[in-house]
Amino acid sequence: MRSTFRYLTSVLFVAVVVQVALAAFGAFDAVHKSKHAPIAHKTIDNGFGPHALFGYIIIIVMLVLLIVAAAGRLGPTSIRFAGGLLLAGIIQAILGSISENAPGVGVLHGINALVIFSLSGLLAHRTWTAERRGNTPAAAPAG
Repeated sequence: MRSTFRYLTSVLFVAVVVQVALAAFGAFDAVHKSKHAPIAHKTIDNGFGPHALFGYIIIIVMLVLLIVAAAGRLGPTSIRFAGGLLLAGIIQAILGSISENAPGVGVLHGINALVIFSLSGLLAHRTWTAERRGNTPAAAPAG
């Protein structure tokens, strides 16, 4: 389970980086299309569609990460990090939905994205470097 957790932290971090790239694509796709003709809401949605869909996939990865941390008894720190990431992911989805009707909330969506990026990167780094140093957290006692 420890190895699965370690690899999942890396998958999650890379997925978050891809998610940021998909958001940039959506924004610049809309700008590009607006240069050639007036664009409809559907055109903008099409550009951001992959970003939205991939966001839900990321939340599933966060849930799996939490399940692996808990089932593998990887210690309270791993469980808290995974739980915090899942909570931030759920908040991110809510903020993204609200932002379509309240653009000012989009600022919080962007800030929360930085929180997710930081937490996922820190967790991946801690997990991989702890393994190298031989400082793997002790598993929780059975029972």
